[in-house]
Amino acid sequence: MTTYQPYNEYSNINAGGFDNSDPSQSSRPNTGGQNANTLTPVTVKQMQAAKQQIQDGPYIVQGQELHHVSFVGVIRNVADNTSNVTLTVEDGTGQIEFRKWTNDSGDMSHASQGEQNGDYNSQVAQDYSVGKYIKVYASLREFSGKMNVQYAVVKHIDSFNEILAHHLEVMKAFAVANGNLNVGSNGTDGANTETNGLFVQDNEPPKSATEKVLDFIRAQCAGKDSNSFSVQTKLIAQSLNMLEDDVRMYCQTLTEQGYIYPTFDEFTFFIL
Repeated sequence: MTTYQPYNEYSNINAGGFDNSDPSQSSRPNTGGQNANTLTPVTVKQMQAAKQQIQDGPYIVQGQELHHVSFVGVIRNVADNTSNVTLTVEDGTGQIEFRKWTNDSGDMSHASQGEQNGDYNSQVAQDYSVGKYIKVYASLREFSGKMNVQYAVVKHIDSFNEILAHHLEVMKAFAVANGNLNVGSNGTDGANTETNGLFVQDNEPPKSATEKVLDFIRAQCAGKDSNSFSVQTKLIAQSLNMLEDDVRMYCQTLTEQGYIYPTFDEFTFFIL
């Protein structure tokens, strides 16, 4: 069962966070030589081509182990079911289906009452529209002998720059995995990162504030299991005396740079 502690108890960075104490999740094994917390940007074609080399092992494609993945695409179909919606997403290399579950048990109460001029009946389905672009953070798991996209966190894309940035990250991850690009010990390119970064960002948040958020998340996640723990933006904002909207912006930057990734929803994060 998911539990929260009062925020006023978080007086220092050694306590608090989001704790999901479900033992069935925390007992999931970490397999493979690569860190199971690694977030890998991929295309749909890469996911479909991924194979398991050993039973219950990680999916591998083009020299990369796929544990947690991110991909972008346009919604081609929304199927409203009794307890979830099935989204069909295409990114130009292929299309894939996955389920997005609702957290409200009463949300689907009208889903089985028939179609109403093609409109979606459930609130969760209304959050997604055919033709809109989204970014998905998820895990790859085997179920019934088939690869499935699970634990999906969906983020709506507001700028096409995010699509271009993602595909550049896909190419970078492939180059690093196959030894065609050297990466420094801090996870950055071997070149001068101040002048040769992969992306140029407008209105980049102050470096000191971003680093404070990263350090806080890193301290919170130390020794924790990503399957049962994550850090909320609300906790970060209160602990560091920041506006939550600013914290979300900093977390988005850190996610794009590959330092953290969203877990249970788009407002809770774990360190990579």
